[in-house]
Amino acid sequence: MRICRPHKSILISIFSIWPAFTTKHTRVLNEIKIKLKAAMTSVIKAITFDLDDTLWPLKPTLIRAETECYQWLQKNAKALTDKFSLADIGDYRFKLFSSSAAFKNQISQLRIETIKTMAIESGYSDEDATALSAEAFEVHYELRQQVNCYDGVESMLETLQKDFILGSISNGNADVKQTSIGRFFSFALSAEQLNISKPQAGIFTAALARINGHLDSAIIASQVVHIGDDFHCDVVGAKRAGFKAIWLTKDQQQDNASTPYLATEDIEAAKHYSADAVISTPAAIVSTVNALQALN
Repeated sequence: MRICRPHKSILISIFSIWPAFTTKHTRVLNEIKIKLKAAMTSVIKAITFDLDDTLWPLKPTLIRAETECYQWLQKNAKALTDKFSLADIGDYRFKLFSSSAAFKNQISQLRIETIKTMAIESGYSDEDATALSAEAFEVHYELRQQVNCYDGVESMLETLQKDFILGSISNGNADVKQTSIGRFFSFALSAEQLNISKPQAGIFTAALARINGHLDSAIIASQVVHIGDDFHCDVVGAKRAGFKAIWLTKDQQQDNASTPYLATEDIEAAKHYSADAVISTPAAIVSTVNALQALN
């Protein structure tokens, strides 16, 4: 085919600018892909909770469990309770905990070993002390799961469960699946199960693996929010693992306890808290999660 000179010059001009056009086009497409990927990987898909002093107060639960367990011992191990008071058992347990690093993440075993050792010191044989300590722990453990949640926790979990995978990460030996709110949780992880505790990254990594086991498409750590009351364990630990973190302070730092304080709104506060949001009541959790989701 013969091309006349004017048409030839037009074609030459088009071909001369085509590389620049395609390069710019490719760059724009790549930028769009990057932005889409960032948006997709910032969407919150799951929420993990600390348990004690986050969803329920720990102290009254423990007081009741230890008091009623001691009453059980008074009926079933009189020689032990004649020799040791309830306060003595607590002191002995602390002494045993301080003497061995093996108990750091094994609270249940610590309680069992405490009663067993004290039973032996009270005159029981090793076999009887072993059986007694196991039975006493079962009494305590059942009572340990009988928690009274903070106001609004059940309705909060019911709301969040509709849109998110919910799980728990605890350094204690409460099992949320055995509590009155267990039905809202897809999984529960404890330091005892893994022999590692918050703030170590391993327990958060294990939680992410559990979450992905419930999803068709795997998510990354930044798509999970962890909520807890302990700054070091729950906030620092979660952030180091790549999770988002909401710090439940419960100390009325806000003028309106039901209004979430977003750390991203105040650079100095964000540096101080190292949390994505700081709240003082569980009632603010749903609105805070929604606010964080809207920022993405």
